[in-house]
Amino acid sequence: MLIFLARTLTQIGLSFASNGTRHSKPRKRSLVIVVAVCGMFATATTSAQDFLGFRLLYLQGTPVRWSVEGTGPARVTYAFVEHPVRVPEARNCEGMVRVDALLAHSEISLSVFRNEVRAAFNMWEQVTNISFRETHDMPTAGILIGAQALPEGWAFADVAQQPGHSGKIEKSLICLNPDRRWKVGFDGNLDVYDIRYTVAHEIGHAIGLDHPASMDQLMSYRYQEGIRGLHAGDIDGAAQLYGAQRAGRPSLARVGTRAR
Repeated sequence: MLIFLARTLTQIGLSFASNGTRHSKPRKRSLVIVVAVCGMFATATTSAQDFLGFRLLYLQGTPVRWSVEGTGPARVTYAFVEHPVRVPEARNCEGMVRVDALLAHSEISLSVFRNEVRAAFNMWEQVTNISFRETHDMPTAGILIGAQALPEGWAFADVAQQPGHSGKIEKSLICLNPDRRWKVGFDGNLDVYDIRYTVAHEIGHAIGLDHPASMDQLMSYRYQEGIRGLHAGDIDGAAQLYGAQRAGRPSLARVGTRAR
């Protein structure tokens, strides 16, 4: 059974307004505190990583990633929530439901949403030695994607490592706030978030990346609409975890596509 514990779980995500004001509720641990705790474990390496434009996610003093066998790639499955899921030990995605209400509220079709999520995964596949495959088996999926049952903030990722296997991710949860308005593409309105950009950010957490100090990366804490893709720091951080992408693997999403 997967166990999410305070020491083996971190929660991170895009939970801020367009002006950078962060949102949190008293019943939740602040994202600022959580990121600081992770940073405490990595004091010796954080400044060097930030200089390179990325920061690895540390749990219990160890950077975490998905298991890689041999030369890889790391193979990770993902699934969309098909029925209500309760994970009491998780912090921000403890209750997850289907995205139907989220999509209806933003007038986005399910097929478009799924395509945008797939494109977000492809962004990471294009630059690092990792592959993602959709599955309909929710219990065994490595990454579970859905809407929050108790809406808060914008989007979050909860990450748990394997018990007894320090440094190995066992499960990640990605949850989006269904009460917010969402969109496809950039239009300059920072009060409505682009699905692909947001999900790609949360996938970064789900595979082992934290928020860097610099504010010009996709993994940065502030939502922005400049380049709808990965930046140099994002790519270097992913390569640090999984190595650079090997030749011959197709990808559907372009990196660094500028907004129009």
